Order: sequence, then C-alpha cells, then structure tokens
Amino acid sequence: MPNEPDDWMERARQALDGYSETLRRAVAGTLLKPRNPIPIEELTERILATLGNPPVVDRRIADRTAPGRALLAILGQSRQPVWKVGHLLTMLAALGSTEGFAPIQSLLDAGLLFPVREFVGSPLNGFQQWLGQEPYPNAEVFTLPGVAARAKDEPLGLPNLASPEGPSKSDTPRIADGLEWPLRLAAVGQLVADGAMRTTQLRALFKRDLQRLQTHELLAAAPADHLVVLPDIGVLTLFWALGAEQLAIIEGELTLPKAARTATNRPLTDELVVLIAGLSSIEAWDPLLGYRLIEGQLSAVPSAAVLLLLLLAKAEPGQWCESAPLAAWLWEHHPSWQNGLSPEALQLRGTPWVESLLFGVFYPLGIVEVVERGGRFIRLSPFGRSLFTGGPKVPDAPAFPQTLMVQPNAEIIAYRQGLTPTLIGRLSRFARWKSLGPACTMELTAEQTYRGLESGLTLAGMVQTLNQHSVRPVHPAVMDLLQRWANKRERITVYSSATLVEFLSPADLDVAISRGMIAVRITDRIGLGADGADPDYKNLRLIGNRDYEAKPTKCIVVDDDGVTLNLDAGQTDLLLEAEIGRLAEPVPADGGIVRRFKLTPESLRRAVLGGWKLDDLDTWFFARTGAAIPAAGRMFLSGPAVPASLATKRLVLQVPNAEIADGLMQWPTTKACIEDRLGPTALAVDEAKLAPLKEVLESLGIKVEFA
Repeated sequence: MPNEPDDWMERARQALDGYSETLRRAVAGTLLKPRNPIPIEELTERILATLGNPPVVDRRIADRTAPGRALLAILGQSRQPVWKVGHLLTMLAALGSTEGFAPIQSLLDAGLLFPVREFVGSPLNGFQQWLGQEPYPNAEVFTLPGVAARAKDEPLGLPNLASPEGPSKSDTPRIADGLEWPLRLAAVGQLVADGAMRTTQLRALFKRDLQRLQTHELLAAAPADHLVVLPDIGVLTLFWALGAEQLAIIEGELTLPKAARTATNRPLTDELVVLIAGLSSIEAWDPLLGYRLIEGQLSAVPSAAVLLLLLLAKAEPGQWCESAPLAAWLWEHHPSWQNGLSPEALQLRGTPWVESLLFGVFYPLGIVEVVERGGRFIRLSPFGRSLFTGGPKVPDAPAFPQTLMVQPNAEIIAYRQGLTPTLIGRLSRFARWKSLGPACTMELTAEQTYRGLESGLTLAGMVQTLNQHSVRPVHPAVMDLLQRWANKRERITVYSSATLVEFLSPADLDVAISRGMIAVRITDRIGLGADGADPDYKNLRLIGNRDYEAKPTKCIVVDDDGVTLNLDAGQTDLLLEAEIGRLAEPVPADGGIVRRFKLTPESLRRAVLGGWKLDDLDTWFFARTGAAIPAAGRMFLSGPAVPASLATKRLVLQVPNAEIADGLMQWPTTKACIEDRLGPTALAVDEAKLAPLKEVLESLGIKVEFA
C-alpha cells in the first residue's frame, strides 16, 4: 500500500481528470462551495488543495449523514484507503444503515471518495454510470488517508461486549511478539522466487501451486506460539502478501515487486499496520475451511475482521471479551456472514469461526492479548489500543542487535527477540528460511546468494550484515563459501531474438563500436546491436550470412604441417568461435580474409586442463575437419606419457631392395651378424661382425661399399 501522501494525491488527480467537466464541477460545488465560477483548468488543483485543508475537510465530513461519516471512520480505523463497494455496504448494513449505496454516493459527490477505474476511456458523467460499468460488488473506491484519519473517531454505535466476569489482575496475559506474519511473508516471497506461481482472473490458484503451499515444510507448519491451528495457513500467507503489496500479479503470474526486493526500514509497529490494512484483500481464504473462492461472492473475512477489531476497541481499558458474544453480534448484524459458515460452525452460531480469526490471525499480530482461565478471554493489547482507541503509543521494544549465530556449515540461527522487519528483509535477500520458532534457522546457499547479488547487494554488504548482527565474527569457512559463490556468478542477458554481426578482424569490430553501430561485444570479432536489434546495414559491407543455430559443419582445413588450421568464413558458426580459442592460438592476419589458428603444446595442454579428453578432441576434429586430430597434435598430447626415446650410434647396411633384406634376416648365417632391422632396406649390423658378413655377401655376388 503506498504510504506517501503524494502518491494518493496523484491517484486523486488522475481520478478527477477522468471526470467530465459537468461531474467535476458538481464535485467542486459540493466540496468547495465556490461563490464564483472556477475556470475548468483550475478545478482539479482547487479540489486537491481543499482536500489537504483539515478545517474544510472536517466541515464537509460533518455535512454527511451518519452512515457516511461512519463509513469514513471505518476507512480510517482499517488503515486501508481502498475498499470494495460490496464490503463497505456489508459493514454499513451491520452498523444498522438501511440506505444502501446512498452514503457512498454522498461521499463520491463530495470528493471524499473516488472510484477506482482500471481502464479510463470516455469521461465519467456520473457515479451510477461507473457502478454500472464495473463488476458490482467488486467495484472499488478509495479515499485520501488524510481524509479518513479526520473521521476515524466518528461514533459507530457499536456495543461494549466486555464480559462482566473476566480474569483477575494477577493473571498474566499472553501476547505474541508480532513477528510471525512478517517472517511468514518473507518465506512466501522466497517460495514465489523459487518458481512461477500463477492465478486465474478470479485470483484462484492452480492445483500445482495450491499443493506447493499446502505441503511446504515451513509455510504449512503451525506457528511455534499458537492458540489455534489455521487451515491452509500457507494460502493465507500468500494472499496476505498480495494485500500488503509484498507480492504482485503481473499477467496472471505472481512476482516480487521491485520495492519488495529491498529491505524496508520501517519499525515493526508500522509493518504490522500495513498487514492490518492488507486484511481487506483476503478473499480466497476462510478461517475454518481454508482455501475457498466462490465466483461472484465476496469473502466475509475483510468486513468481519474490521468489525471484530472495532468491537474489541469498545471495551474499556482493563475489560476482557469472550468469543461467543462477539460471534453472536456478527450472527445478528452481519448480513452475509452466516451464508459462508461450515455446518459445524452454524451449530455454534459461528463461534469457532470467530475464535479462529481472533486467536489464529489477530493474536500472532500482537494486537490482542489472551488469558486462559476457564476459557479464553481476549482484549486489545497496548499496541492494539494505541491503534484503535487512540491510546498511548507503545514504545519500541529494546534492541538486541547481536541476534545471529552463523555456523561453520553455513546455517544461521536467528533469535527472534533481536529480529526487526529491516533485518528480516535484508536476510531474506541472501539466506533461505528453514524454520520459524523462538530460534529461527536459515541457511546460506549458492542460489540465494546469487539472488541477493541480483537484488543489488554486494558480497561485502552480506558479510557486513552477518558480522553486524552476529555474536561472533563470521567463520572463515563461511566467508570462503560466500566468496566462491559470488565469484561464480555471471550476469546473463537474454534476447528473444538478435542479429549477430561478425567482422573480419577485432580492429573492424572496434571501429564499429566506436561509431555506435554495435553496442555489445560478444567475442573479439562478433558484436550485437542495441537490444539485439538489426544494425544500420548501410554502414556495413556484407559478404555473407548464415544461421548460427545450424548444426556444426566441416569448416576447417588443416595444413600439411598438422598444426595450422584454416577457417572457412562462410561455414563457421557461433559455437566454433567459443571452442577454437580453447584449443589453438590465433595467427596474426596477413592481409587475406582467411583466419588461421595454430595448435601448440601449450594450447592443447590448456584444453586438457579445461576438461577436454583425447576422445573429445578426436570427435571435435572429425566434426570440424573430417579427420581425427592431426598426428602432430596427438604427439603434443601423448608425448609426456610415452617411454623415453633412446639415441645411439649404429652401423647401418643399406641393401638394394626389401627382398634382399628379407633374405638376410631369414638366413641364419647372415641373421647372426644383424642387430636390428631399421626399415624395409635398412639393417643395423654389429660392427665386429661386419667383415664375416661382407665375405658371405660377396660370395653371393652382393657387393658392399662404404660411404
């Protein structure tokens, strides 16, 4: 809910601008009561200026009928300036009004209420016209917070339902710390960030998302300090987060609004006021039935919740109430509450429904306190009385800044007495909630750390938060984890479609960037236009185009040296650009258009260290060249693994042909003189046996000459 007055003034200005001149003059006539005609161009500003003038606003409120004043009082007490017309009519009927829409019409005519119009087309000529256009009773109206605040003390005619016999003064009331719902809203925000959740146009949940909420280990669990067990408490938390604008629905998908991704700096009491105001938007949850959404029917929760709080506010300080009389009053006065009760609750005239709301929703907020003595007695807490009866402001709770224990296993223990909305919001950005109790637990994970960095936090800021609120410095093992996670984070930009421009050289790309033709450098030669759009082709000379999504093709020719790789510019693809730099070194251009790379021992060793195996290299070379890795490249890789080579001096006999060499190796007389065969016609001869071998060869007619 926007809480800056300027926001609401701007909304009022937009609403007035949507009025026809006739309607705007009618509103100005009731609100300003001008003696002379006002120029049309001044009407809106004069109306807004008057709404910011408390004495005039007080007089105009006093001019309204009692139901109209009561309606503004309800808006002021609820802290919610926006309400559905159906809920306002329900509360007016519960207060005894029989005038129907007339009080709302009167406030609209006086400029004290404004219609909410999502799609403003033609100017609005009358409020009945607007009501006929909107899906009644879901049509909404809003007032300025300052106007509602001026009327919140108007009498409502509610009875004092305090019990004549309450607990004694010696009984210690039980009161919650008010942190349960802020913690749960933080946890449901993390659940939404984990995976998309969608709603229908009626804000109904899909079955998969409903099951996620109903089975979530943290959100489905009852609070540690609870008086009743609420059904589908995760669903309630989700819709409450929507009402408090900590979640938003964009095109049917739930998401974290930008403002909710940063920690709030408001105190706990202000955070709870926002949650109280958010009760008015809970339509798909029932205190006894859980998730419940009936098309065309408004929930009783928003109207009944406000009426119950106002009934509790009628009790005098020190007085206690019981749930049965409160339920009996709703039974008699609320026009639609009985229709939604379960059969079991109907038998008890709605008392279980009221108890579930009082003890399951109001109690964890810290706005009521309870004494259990032969039954449960309830009354507004000091904080609740300060809100609804104008009682003294409750001082802030004592601060316990060192409330965290960061374990070496990256788990965080957070003691509730030191938690604040600011700290909850900041921790939720980079640590995951695991359990909620007197000592809550969280864990640091890589994914949540990335989300914290994406939200604008820095590694130093995360560590500072932990050190600032921890009882001892963060363990070095945790520091190392956070550092490694932060270092691995990469920024990724996704384009639904894009045109890549490949240049012949890095220098050409540099020129294109300097001239503004290319906005993003992808590689040393490939660039991208702004937002992936096509560049201005008149500034480029195109020599070809290709589909970067095509499968890898043969696009490399290996020179005879086995290490020089020549790239076919017309066949290369984007994947090759990312791969070849890991295997080979670029060769400086020699003025031609052919790009060359060279295999080196260092480049191949770098590839192996990066995870490439010899089989992977063979597969890559087959795909890109049509053959396995060249022998020279294989030698670069296998050389360190083979045995040592031996360098020796040998006496070599070179015979005329292979047949003579075969014979010499086969005949025992000559074989005894030969040490090894070095090739088809080359034989290694024992130097001491050279003379006998020469005699034998000459006897066969084979001459031996010495080189």
